[in-house]
Amino acid sequence: MNFLKILFFKFIKLNYFVYVCLFIAGCENDEQKSIKADKITREYLSTTNLPGLSISVAKKGKIVFSRGYGYADVEQKKTIDPSKTKFRIGSVSKTYAATALGILSERKILDLEEDIYTYVSSFPLKKWKFNTMQLAGHLSGIRHYKNDEMLINEYYGSVNDAMEFFKYDTLLHKPGTKYHYSTHAWTLISLIIENTSRSEFLSFMNTEVFAPLKMNDTQAELQAVDTDLVKFYQFNSSRDTFEIAPKVNNSWKWAGGGFISTTEDVIRFLNAHTKPGFFKKNTLKLLTTSQFTTDGQKTNYGLGWRIREGRNGDILYGHTGDSVGGTTYAFWNKRTDTIVVITSNIKIARFGELPLDIFDIYRN
Repeated sequence: MNFLKILFFKFIKLNYFVYVCLFIAGCENDEQKSIKADKITREYLSTTNLPGLSISVAKKGKIVFSRGYGYADVEQKKTIDPSKTKFRIGSVSKTYAATALGILSERKILDLEEDIYTYVSSFPLKKWKFNTMQLAGHLSGIRHYKNDEMLINEYYGSVNDAMEFFKYDTLLHKPGTKYHYSTHAWTLISLIIENTSRSEFLSFMNTEVFAPLKMNDTQAELQAVDTDLVKFYQFNSSRDTFEIAPKVNNSWKWAGGGFISTTEDVIRFLNAHTKPGFFKKNTLKLLTTSQFTTDGQKTNYGLGWRIREGRNGDILYGHTGDSVGGTTYAFWNKRTDTIVVITSNIKIARFGELPLDIFDIYRN
């Protein structure tokens, strides 16, 4: 009997010890978590060869970690400030532009399920009609880049000019039947935004999206102040060193991949989409709910938003961005209400497990 009592009390003591340890681990303060985040970021950088990196993390709407590593300009040894250093964010621009669609939809100016010819009658007729929902979900059949289009270095003065790239091309498939990623589709979306809002696309984005969200360091690249813009790099073929990336002009794809931003501005943007306020609940759901092909295949893509699985069954909402001289990761973990944004001034940076490791640090 005494043996059982001793065993029982040892069991209680052990469980209490485990509980206290778990409680302490779960109650790490922001400084302790920042030390961990900084440590694993430096460990990651020690195994890569990136010129520069900016990382910002928000928890329940508050920025809790925000640091720059390496250089915005290697030659000049210019350091990175996450609050003002601007990077090419690539296809995260699509998520920005999707907010314009949400605004016009809420104002009942744009019906996302109406065929696009209602709003862009000048677009050449195709074999099938399609709508803005399909465009924004990569279901329209409009092609993506071909050849070296990503390296174009010519200025296009209007969205209409940029339409020349693809508007006469045949659709790749019947709209809705297949998911086919397309940056060109977002150029057509920007024309729909112009025609329905009666405002130039960049003007609409500046006044209706960036200004209200206090994204003061976000703009189309040609509008940027050069002193805060990083220098752009690319790896050599063996990835053991890097060089200056080719000069490009992204004026032909503002909506699809032409904006520059800071990691803290991307945080502000994503924060505005985590709960009703800037948008109604139904609009947020519309943007971030996966679309389906006509045969029921889930695309894991809403309206300019990717939906992907994280660790422990977490669902992440956001986008990645790959551009000439830039790589971006920007996702919100709905379960933990944590946002992680990482950018680098080099193409195909390969962040690996770093974003998910950061999410884990701020899980509690």
